[in-house]
Amino acid sequence: MENCECPHCCEQTIRPTQKIMAGKWVTILCPDCQGRMCTNPIILALLYFMLTWNIFFFGYMAIRESSIGYAVMMVVGWAIIEFFIYYIPLSRMRALKPKSTENQNREPQDPNNG
Repeated sequence: MENCECPHCCEQTIRPTQKIMAGKWVTILCPDCQGRMCTNPIILALLYFMLTWNIFFFGYMAIRESSIGYAVMMVVGWAIIEFFIYYIPLSRMRALKPKSTENQNREPQDPNNG
């Protein structure tokens, strides 16, 4: 697998392992531009809903019917959904605001003294 494109700098710098981790609700950083990104959360939420539904429904049916066929359908459905999670596009995230040392050294003002 080749590297994926960073939505900030448009370079092929995102490794496939980082892209897979982004599909697990992990924020990733571009090694070149230090841009933060994640997978599209709306699409990811829909796919995780389908994954949960797949496991509950086919898992329940496999136990209820004592059928290996439903268990196989659950595993195949799970594998297909995990495969699609890799292809969710990356979304930009805002940069973290650096903590300024100026604000940390100031004493808090008393609201009564003005």
